[in-house]
Amino acid sequence: MAAIVSRAKGIAAEIRWLLGISLSAILLFPERSAPVEVSQGAQIAATCASCHDPTGGGQAIPPIAALDERAIVKAMLAFRASESPSPVMHAVALSLSDDELAATARYLADRAKAGRQP
Repeated sequence: MAAIVSRAKGIAAEIRWLLGISLSAILLFPERSAPVEVSQGAQIAATCASCHDPTGGGQAIPPIAALDERAIVKAMLAFRASESPSPVMHAVALSLSDDELAATARYLADRAKAGRQP
């Protein structure tokens, strides 16, 4: 179990590093990246889309495109507390602050309501 926790912390650190690099690129090179008005939730959701199919399809990884804000927060808190089994999602949930988690859930839910992909 200690090895899993240690690996999850390592993955969380890698994710924080990647998010930091992504944010730095957006701030340093705004003309080459997403629009300046991109929200924190949108930036983090782009990371989610690298595994979770934004169209809601996919077989191996559950889709998140149609979930509401409360369901996303509930699922992420369960991963953070190790109530749902997934070392990768546990690490992701640990890497996000409560504010980042809320912003991402709000962004994804708003996109789902509008019928748009993240």
